[in-house]
Amino acid sequence: MEAKIPRTGLLVAALMGALVGAGVWWRMHAQRTAPPQTAGRYADPAVCADCHPDIAATYAKTGMGRAFHRVRTQDISWPASGKPYHHAASDTFFQMVQRDGAWFQRRWQIGFDGKETNVDEKRVDYVLGSGNHARTFLHLTEKGTLQELPLGWYAEKSGYWAMNPGYDRADYAGSVRPIYYECMACHNGYPRIPQGEHKDVNQAIYLQPLPEGIDCQRCHGPGQKHVDLASAGAAVEAVRAAIVNPARLNQDRQIEVCLQCHLETSNEKLPYAVVRLDRAQFSYVPGQPLSGYELIFNRSQGNLNNFEVAQAGYRLRESQCFLKSAGKLRCTSCHNPHDIPHGPQAITHYNQVCLGCHQAVTASATAPHTADANCVSCHMPKRRTDDAVHVVMTEHLISRRPPPGDLLADKSERPETQPYQGEVVPYYPAKVASTQDDQLTVAVAQVREQSNLKVGLPQLASLIEKYHPESPSYYAELAQGYGAAGDAASAVKYFEEASKRDPDSANRLIQWADALGGTGQWPLAEEKLRRATELAPDDPAAWGKLGWALWQQNKAAEAQAALTKAISLGPEVPDLYNNLGLVLWGVGDRAAAEKQFRAALRIQPGVAEWRLNLGRALASQGQLAEASFQMEQSVRFKPSYAEARLDYARVLTDLNRPDDAEKQAKLAVEADPRSGAGHEIYGALLYGRGDLSGASRELADAVQLQPQDWRAQYELGIVLARQGDRAGAIQHLTAAAQGPDPNARAAAEQALHGLTGR
Repeated sequence: MEAKIPRTGLLVAALMGALVGAGVWWRMHAQRTAPPQTAGRYADPAVCADCHPDIAATYAKTGMGRAFHRVRTQDISWPASGKPYHHAASDTFFQMVQRDGAWFQRRWQIGFDGKETNVDEKRVDYVLGSGNHARTFLHLTEKGTLQELPLGWYAEKSGYWAMNPGYDRADYAGSVRPIYYECMACHNGYPRIPQGEHKDVNQAIYLQPLPEGIDCQRCHGPGQKHVDLASAGAAVEAVRAAIVNPARLNQDRQIEVCLQCHLETSNEKLPYAVVRLDRAQFSYVPGQPLSGYELIFNRSQGNLNNFEVAQAGYRLRESQCFLKSAGKLRCTSCHNPHDIPHGPQAITHYNQVCLGCHQAVTASATAPHTADANCVSCHMPKRRTDDAVHVVMTEHLISRRPPPGDLLADKSERPETQPYQGEVVPYYPAKVASTQDDQLTVAVAQVREQSNLKVGLPQLASLIEKYHPESPSYYAELAQGYGAAGDAASAVKYFEEASKRDPDSANRLIQWADALGGTGQWPLAEEKLRRATELAPDDPAAWGKLGWALWQQNKAAEAQAALTKAISLGPEVPDLYNNLGLVLWGVGDRAAAEKQFRAALRIQPGVAEWRLNLGRALASQGQLAEASFQMEQSVRFKPSYAEARLDYARVLTDLNRPDDAEKQAKLAVEADPRSGAGHEIYGALLYGRGDLSGASRELADAVQLQPQDWRAQYELGIVLARQGDRAGAIQHLTAAAQGPDPNARAAAEQALHGLTGR
């Protein structure tokens, strides 16, 4: 069976597109300057213990102190039985394996032949998470990037294994999800990064050694001057003045030390925060206004219905206790960051905090408001979070009564829903200044995650026209917004402007070329991408995009060479293998295309389009049984994928499974009623089992949708003849006989001869 792979229809945008799907496009294009010189120099965190041994010892036991570290044997409580973990949604097996003193996370599936396939094994190098709630395991690549491994460990229910957030789905992103600087900024001390990596970041690269745990300086600021003065025997006042003591800050600056990581209003697309485009990652310093580093945003109606992991500060600030305290109630009112109490000691401690304002309640009220009551258990109960469904945390929205229902009941990972559409409103600070930067940042928030494009695009465009900001990032933000809105010409215009303002940036050129490709300007896209490969000769994105631009111009040999080069530079970028497979398919090398499609699926097995590509390659070589297997996986991953269901129906027909083929054709038509090919195949299958009425209906729809489908014209003519409609039969058979399809023409001429004798 010969199947056709459209040149552009199945393209999953290589590299950059994969990152856009993860909602991190802005990380790649935002220009950021180095931290302000006033930030000072950071000290080795280990030296803090020399003068503060007691505090260092207790802090090391806290969740923050254990938030990130090299993997240890005790971090991995794998069942003694060694039984693999089976993830049903993706039909994937996982196992933690210890070998030569190291731990590895291994994953595999069972293939068509009953043997292991799509096998991937990666060393576990780091643990993200203290283990109080969860542990996520990370792999350090040779390039210095960190990858999140899919299977995680959760502390609830005495500890168990399950998928990390975002992975409990059939099409999870393999084992290559990067740990971006934004992730590291709240899960660890500030790391060192390569010189210049603050600008045009498309991969977060970390220099060794990495910090292990959120260290003292995340709350106290850079400490090298403090250490130097103390070591030199300087006056106590000078030593103290050289470090930030949060307790001496005003109430806003003090709580912001905590809010830098705990003020997430929403984990879903919004965006909840926009780092100012002139600031680098890791440049917030305690004591500085948080708003000088980033603006925090919220939905117009708030987001208290969702209970999420990083919302503690947000929910506390929405509590009446906080509001009526006029800001005096802060995180440190309950939490000593140097030593977290546990057990009965914790209950007593938290009760005393509550009684500071509510003494009269226990003095006059009946049970449960007694002196020994556990205030937190009722008014700040433990709840299962919505964004990490295997995590149970304390509710920080202090309320009179706990929310209704079983707060600890198991949950399924949230399905993808319609993203928020509406105004993205400033939350912290609630009122922003009317400065150029603030106005532009608010406008960026409207378009970054496409929440408010209708208002945000003209707003950002008018502000850019008014202020002509120097940073190319504003122009790139606007271009991305126009692209999301379907205005390709405007996207090209503003990506061009961004690139002109940053002419030595390969990533700017890649973005510009992407937009040019979207408008069919492939020769110009090729020109920009060739320049990008000169600026960044080791960037797989540049070579991969160049290969695709060449293929769009029928330069097959050059396209194949560029994509092969890209794969050598980025061997774990699955899109590259798929795109090379499409090129090889296009030049007729089916076996080589099959090999590349398999390589893509080994890295990321759950992509329905790639499963279909492999199925088509197999079918074209007569391997129908495995083609059927791969296409079945494709429609399982993406049930609404009409194109895959149609090809699956064709293969099932060739396998002499007409009932199964008819089922797939019917589902294809239901998924896409405008598919003429779907109606044609469904009609032909109905005719095959003698349902003339159904066949006539479907084939008539096929001809109406695609009048030049000569096969459908012929088949409809045959059905009408069987139903006794001679005139209708002649009409459609004549159309087929006059069409360019030789097979349909010959069959129609023979049928006409039988009807008319001519």
